[in-house]
Amino acid sequence: MGYINGVLEELEIIVEEASRVPMRRHLAVVDRSDLLVMLDELRSSLPEELREAEAIRRECREVVASAEEEARKIVEAARERAEIMATETEVYRRAQRRSQEILDRAERYAQEVTGGSEVYRDRVMEQLESWFQDSILSVEESRRELGGGSVRRTHVSPVREEEGQRRASSA
Repeated sequence: MGYINGVLEELEIIVEEASRVPMRRHLAVVDRSDLLVMLDELRSSLPEELREAEAIRRECREVVASAEEEARKIVEAARERAEIMATETEVYRRAQRRSQEILDRAERYAQEVTGGSEVYRDRVMEQLESWFQDSILSVEESRRELGGGSVRRTHVSPVREEEGQRRASSA
C-alpha cells in the first residue's frame, strides 16, 4: 500500500508542477512519458494487492473449515461419552445435558468464527474496493485534466447497481 501511495503522490506532484496552459485555468502541460511511467508502475503494483485479497479470502475459508471440524470433533466426543454413561440414569441425564451444552457451545463458536471471518473478509474487500474506486476516480480526473475530454466508465459497481435498483423499485 505504501508503494502505491508513493506512486500516487508522485503523480500528484507531476500534475501540480505541470506548466499551466495560458488562458485556461484548469489545464496544464504534463510530460507524457513521466505520466505513462508512473501509470505503468501503478498498474504493475495492483495485481499484488489482488493476490493478497485472495489469500485473505482463502485464509478465512480455512479458519471456518477448521472451526467446523473442531466443532464436529467436540460433538462426536460428547456423543461417545454420553453412550458410555447411559447405564446410569442420573449420569445419563447429566451427560445428555452436558453434550447438548457442548453442542450448543460448538455451534456458537462455529457461528462466531464464521461471522467474524465474514466480517473481516467484507471489511478487507470493502477497503480494497474503496481504494480501487478512489484510484480509478483519480486516474479519470487526471485524464480529464490532461486530455480535456470526459472519460466514461463502462463498469458499474455491483453495490451501486444494487442501490440503483432499490431506488427504482421504491419509486
